Formats: sequence, C-alpha cells, structure tokens
Amino acid sequence: MILGGAMANHASLDFETKSGFILFPLMVHSLDLLVSTIAVFFVYTKPGHPLTDRNYGEPEDPLNVLKRGYYVSLGLALGGLFFICRYFLYI
Repeated sequence: MILGGAMANHASLDFETKSGFILFPLMVHSLDLLVSTIAVFFVYTKPGHPLTDRNYGEPEDPLNVLKRGYYVSLGLALGGLFFICRYFLYI
C-alpha cells in the first residue's frame, strides 16, 4: 500500500487514481481469502468408507480431488483479478 501510494504520488496522479493504487493490494489479498474459502468446499470425496461400504466403488484419486479445488480457485481468482485490476488500476 505504501509503495502504491508512493508510485502514484511520484506519477502526479489525481486523488481518485491514487486511492486505487493504495487499495489495490488490500483488495487482492481480500480476494485471496474469499477464493480460498470457496475452493475449500470443492475438495471432497465420495461419501462413505471404501472398506465398510460394499457399494462404494472405485476410490477417487486424491490428486483429482485436489485439482478440482485448484481449478475452482484458479477460475475465481482470474475473474476476480480482472475486475479488481480494471476497477482500481484503470487510468
């Protein structure tokens, strides 16, 4: 935030544009928290236990479970960063 304010001040930008440079890091980290919270809900396996439930079927690969959460967080982060950059850094 301090670096963004110093850069905006050095570039002699108006007040509204300066505030965008100052608030940009705060919004990015807020987006990180929101995206991580949402993506956690997509990391799950089938209900039941493979050793006790006969109709469980083939166990899921743990990497596929983690990749599902990763892809959700990647999509949300790209979309959110686009709008944050467009709104706060549009000169």
